[in-house]
Amino acid sequence: MIYGRCHQEVSVVRRATLADVRRLDRRTPDAQDRAGLAAGSYVIVADHGQERLYHLAFLRADGGSLEIRRAIEAADGPQK
Repeated sequence: MIYGRCHQEVSVVRRATLADVRRLDRRTPDAQDRAGLAAGSYVIVADHGQERLYHLAFLRADGGSLEIRRAIEAADGPQK
C-alpha cells in the first residue's frame, strides 16, 4: 500500500512533467520544480480518482521506498 500526505491510500499513475505542474497546481513551474522533475522525484498519483502532483518525499509505503520505486517503474512501463 502506498500512502499520501494525509495517510490516504494513493496509486502511482506516472512520473510528472512540466505540463502537470501547470495543469494540477495551476502555476508556472519554478527552478525547484524543474530540478525535481529532472531528478525524477515528482510523480502523479490518483487519490480517490483525482490526480495530484506529489514529490516522492511525501509518499509512504508499507514496503518502503522499494515499493514506491516499483510502482513508479510499473506505471511508466519499459524505459527506452
